[in-house]
Amino acid sequence: MYFALEELLRCLDLVPVSTDAWEGKSPNPDVPHLFGGQVLAQVLAAAHRSFGGLAHSLHACFLQRGTSAQPIRFVVRSLRAGRSVRTGSVTAIQDDEALLHAIVSYHRDEAGPSHQISMDDVGLPEGEAYEDGIARAMGRVLGDALARRRLPVEIRGVDGIGLFRDEIAPPKARCWMRSRGPLPDDPLVHQCLFAYASDYAMMMPVLNPHPVSIPALRTTSLDHAIWFHRDFRMDDWVLFELDSPVSRGGRGLGRGLLYTQDGGLVASCVQEGLLRST
Repeated sequence: MYFALEELLRCLDLVPVSTDAWEGKSPNPDVPHLFGGQVLAQVLAAAHRSFGGLAHSLHACFLQRGTSAQPIRFVVRSLRAGRSVRTGSVTAIQDDEALLHAIVSYHRDEAGPSHQISMDDVGLPEGEAYEDGIARAMGRVLGDALARRRLPVEIRGVDGIGLFRDEIAPPKARCWMRSRGPLPDDPLVHQCLFAYASDYAMMMPVLNPHPVSIPALRTTSLDHAIWFHRDFRMDDWVLFELDSPVSRGGRGLGRGLLYTQDGGLVASCVQEGLLRST
């Protein structure tokens, strides 16, 4: 298994510190700031440790940046336990300061009407790798060094990775994703891996209509929501279809639909991000 993936999976194995709190580390303690997708994945893991089952939705608000050098404490609270829906909160804390607050909801499938939007026909799982886009944008020396630090999840842009280029394009993006190695059969792990990977992709369509790119523009996650519709595997290719209906006031909104290769819609995602010049 790829080393970065092993490290991420170890960080999902949270340690209990009290009856309602769990503690987790970061896979890259030398990186100055916490990656938001990592915290989202650990929030799902903490909620599962307390409530069991699989979440059908996660709504998170990022409050401030954290550091990768220190562990994170996840405090879990039960808010409501009804006959069919259970809801709880998870707060990620460092140095007694809240980094993120999330609401996680659980619901067992039951009989009801069913439909979905069809997946776009984008061809085979291929395209520019996320790390190659970084290398292209950052220059050869720095970019190549960053590109060698492969992510635990492979992300390939169908028409390139627009985050790292200045060309104007419609506010849409398509990218294939899968883990860089096999994963356990536990569906929770696959939910966590998507939560992690989604934070890399959500701002892709937001920057496309504008002649700006990273690193000239910094994006910071403000809030993030995921709805899980059915089980899926992140060690098989999945297609993430994204669009951005609006950006204004230094904020941009990204929306995404996650499909399996056979066209099953398995998750939906929305994120608002802060857009600032560096």
